[in-house]
Amino acid sequence: MRAWNHLSFSKKTKSGQGMTEYIIIVCLIAVACLLVVGIFGGNIRELFRSANESLVQGQAQQAQFEASAAQKQIKISDFAD
Repeated sequence: MRAWNHLSFSKKTKSGQGMTEYIIIVCLIAVACLLVVGIFGGNIRELFRSANESLVQGQAQQAQFEASAAQKQIKISDFAD
């Protein structure tokens, strides 16, 4: 009976040890993510800003194209040779 208690205690300790190691790894990953965001945050922000400006310009050009196409009536005979 005493051996059984010793084995169950040992099993719980190893389970707790695995959980502790897992928590430490998760914390290290979180700290690494924070460092990466701190170091590259400005560059990432600039990248998203320029992508947003490109999309806005593209939408403006699309609107101009649609407005000019709406004014001009295109007929099939325009494409005939």
